[in-house]
Amino acid sequence: MDLYRQTLVSNTACLVDYLQKLIYLYERKGTYLSTILMDVDNLKYVNRKKGYGFGNLLLLKVAEVIEKSIRKSDVAGKYKGSSFLIILPDADKEGAFKVANRIRENLLYLELEGFNIKLTQSIYSFIPCCSRAEDILNLLEKKSTDAKLDGGDRIVFVEEEIEQRPINHEMLLNAIENQSVEPAFQPIYDIVKGDVEGYEVLMRLIMEDGTALPAISFIEDLLKTSFITMFEEIVINKALSKVRDLNLGGRIYINFPHNFVSFVAKGKLKIYDFYKEVLSHGIEPSRIMVEISEGKTVGSTEDLIQLAKEIRSYGFGLAVDDFGVEYSSIERLIKTSPDLVKLDGFFLKEAKSMLKWVVMGLKKLGYKVLVEQVETKEDLEYIRGLKVELAQGFYLGEPKVL
Repeated sequence: MDLYRQTLVSNTACLVDYLQKLIYLYERKGTYLSTILMDVDNLKYVNRKKGYGFGNLLLLKVAEVIEKSIRKSDVAGKYKGSSFLIILPDADKEGAFKVANRIRENLLYLELEGFNIKLTQSIYSFIPCCSRAEDILNLLEKKSTDAKLDGGDRIVFVEEEIEQRPINHEMLLNAIENQSVEPAFQPIYDIVKGDVEGYEVLMRLIMEDGTALPAISFIEDLLKTSFITMFEEIVINKALSKVRDLNLGGRIYINFPHNFVSFVAKGKLKIYDFYKEVLSHGIEPSRIMVEISEGKTVGSTEDLIQLAKEIRSYGFGLAVDDFGVEYSSIERLIKTSPDLVKLDGFFLKEAKSMLKWVVMGLKKLGYKVLVEQVETKEDLEYIRGLKVELAQGFYLGEPKVL
């Protein structure tokens, strides 16, 4: 039992994260990386016949066999249900087959009260190029399911090509070196005054042909690297320079950077550095609205309260972004008392009937409200009827690189 805990990755998320990091590494090396998705076909049958305790014992025994059958440089772990994921650096198709076959042979020696283990092993060997771990795993799962429907208990190879994505590790590195990351400014509309109240700073990656890719196209790749902080620093610095040089009026909404979040729980807030940077560009701190995204917020509620105090102590405004999704918390909202609550576009698109009650509740608590993803005249008229103060979306203005 101890052997399993010590030698195999027990957390699926860590396993997927490790695979993605290897993909980035082997993308640069230009050499083969292999994966095996191994499923115990007859686990449900074993559970029915002998109970879940015996089924769990079987999985532990399989884990021990895997550990003894792979190299020290290989990594394996429990994946989903009755399956294991094995990651084989520097192994091509032939090398991966040898490992899969070795595991099958070693399992023949297991004594499990007369039960023969049936395995489906799906192998994918590839030279990474703009690859995502999720796409590879989805392909392996599909191949494994198809094989099991066809009888299972075999080794199969994934021959399909994964559609290549436009973003790769090298491109992100080059973007930092060439400073080809730019801020885009999206107007925030004051419904009451009928005018632009300010601008939110968004991130864009500039391609060789001049195309500006929105963050949604590359943010997942960015978050799996250590580059997110550098990208955000470039964008914020350029945004503040453009606000000054173009004499851009109104408030400037800047999403709370990831590098600040990582310091919250440790008590090492970096707001002061941001404050000095704002002043160095000749911008009054009161013009800056710092957005804390629900999706990025980590640490305890006490950490968040302290962070909110720090933000306000330098004269910045405070907004909660993406409220209504992910880790939204009424307790955190009340205790941090933001100047503005930004409601995620989810409400307009999928929960319009609920939006009315959410807005009413927030306004009773005394909060100013902004609704995101306003994309039609009907959207605008609807939230105007709810007495929402601010709005943002393509109908009112698309993000532009100035």
